[in-house]
Amino acid sequence: MNLSRSFAFALTVLLTQQIQAQTMPAPETVRLDELKLMEGFPPPADKQVTAQNFLMQFPNLRWAFHHMRELLPSRNIRRGASAPSVLSVGEDLRARIDALNFVGPEGNDLTFGQYLEATYADATLIMKDGKVIYEAYHEGMPAENPHMLWSVTKSFAGLIATQLLEEGILKADALITDYVPELKGSGWSGATIQQLLNMTADIDYSEVYADQESDVVKYAMSAGMLPTPEDFAGERDLYSYLPTIPADGQHGERFIYRTVHTEVLGWVLRRATGKHLADLISERIWSKLGAEQDAYLLLDSKGTEWAGAGLNATLRDLGRFAEMLRLNGRFNGQQIIDSSVIASIREGADREAFKASGRDYQPGYSYRNKWWISHNADGAYEALGVHGQMIHVNPAVGLVVVRLSSHPVATSAVTFPITRPALAALADMLR
Repeated sequence: MNLSRSFAFALTVLLTQQIQAQTMPAPETVRLDELKLMEGFPPPADKQVTAQNFLMQFPNLRWAFHHMRELLPSRNIRRGASAPSVLSVGEDLRARIDALNFVGPEGNDLTFGQYLEATYADATLIMKDGKVIYEAYHEGMPAENPHMLWSVTKSFAGLIATQLLEEGILKADALITDYVPELKGSGWSGATIQQLLNMTADIDYSEVYADQESDVVKYAMSAGMLPTPEDFAGERDLYSYLPTIPADGQHGERFIYRTVHTEVLGWVLRRATGKHLADLISERIWSKLGAEQDAYLLLDSKGTEWAGAGLNATLRDLGRFAEMLRLNGRFNGQQIIDSSVIASIREGADREAFKASGRDYQPGYSYRNKWWISHNADGAYEALGVHGQMIHVNPAVGLVVVRLSSHPVATSAVTFPITRPALAALADMLR
């Protein structure tokens, strides 16, 4: 990969931290309001969070996830000029929910409050039948600050793409290269839009966060997530990097999770509409929700949005978004997303193809149009992001949950095994 020695060492430290869960600090020792990061004029050297160290030095990411646009370039997602929509408030069930008991993945007794602490939750919103019954900012997170959402971003892109399919602006069976001819000769040659949406287009690309030789590191550098050493010989922006990814097997046979698929989807969306992804989210979702705050997307060095990872938004506005999904696309007095679009996503995809992903901690799941579909009796589905971000919709119970987090370990394999029984217990309590 031709990394400088000093950078390679720093990266090795970062990736080693990803797999050494046993060395993670106790959550109560890294409260955001007690870390004193970026305080003072200037902050002390050991309290400075920068674009170079926010991912490499935990707990810097805990501060960074609330301040990403202070570290990296961004594009605004405008909320519009209308008044914020009302989030109805129901009975405050925080104490009761925190005390809710369930059996954890190792057979141990846990409470919901312990689950949130163990997953380094920064903030949690729970709504039942359209009313807020739990709203908490656990570790000193400012309520008005947008939070980094990582791969929850993919689900926004997938939702817009599915709406464009409904409108005929995109064609599910069209080739990706029909929209982006720059990808002819790349791993996406011959793959369809639907295969791109379901991540069953097969490319020669690995996404293993705890492996410094993984292709995800090259992707992170091209996007600007990781600093690029002076002697780095790879591509330094997304549009230069994506065409270099080669083919692997047959398209359409297996689901393997790869963020670069959604970066290609972002390219397709821009080409099909002539608009930035930030403007598409603003016009089609954010301004119609009656959001309280603007959201934003992070950019690479050429101004291209991270379609697979760059969204930042506040807890309450994500609650509005989740409630719109629960109501089959209707919210704030209008049909924001066609109900047929929500129904299409909830159908899910091939569960046998999903098994190829090796995500044994999501048994029975499938992945459709950038959403995780549980296929359980309640019809629950989710948007998930690394470090513990989650939007959970349970239509049968009338339940939505938004959890924002800054877990030291990126992969969902650490947080989701405890999340599944916690959410099941919550649903049973509220059923």
